[in-house]
Amino acid sequence: MEIYYAGFVPYGGKISVIFPDVPGCVTWGESTEHAYVMAVDALAGHLEALVDDDDPIPPPSSREKAWTALRAEYESLGLGPLPESTWIHPVPAPDLDMRTKQVAVSFKKYALDMIDRKAEVAGMTRSGFLLKAAQEYQIVRDR
Repeated sequence: MEIYYAGFVPYGGKISVIFPDVPGCVTWGESTEHAYVMAVDALAGHLEALVDDDDPIPPPSSREKAWTALRAEYESLGLGPLPESTWIHPVPAPDLDMRTKQVAVSFKKYALDMIDRKAEVAGMTRSGFLLKAAQEYQIVRDR
């Protein structure tokens, strides 16, 4: 499993998360734990979108290079030096194996009928509809 380093930057009572190796991949959290959960989700979503668009996946760098890139990116935004309380932490990348895998799932008949109706209206297969629903699902955690 590959990991990417994320910078956790306290700012305005929240924690901003910046992935220096993955341009445009940023998020935030209300607490350290929330920021980490959001970081895992943001990295997965960003890398999966790159794969879906046939864009190259940026390679992860070492901890030291990630720190250097984080400092440079933060300062390039005109925010000055990184706050002293900033830290960097590894975040696991999702497995981006794009082979199709057949699985068995169980639903009550009425639920499967509803899924099939909605998939048909959307002009999608059942599998495509369930995948799209999972991609659009927003993770919201109790704080």
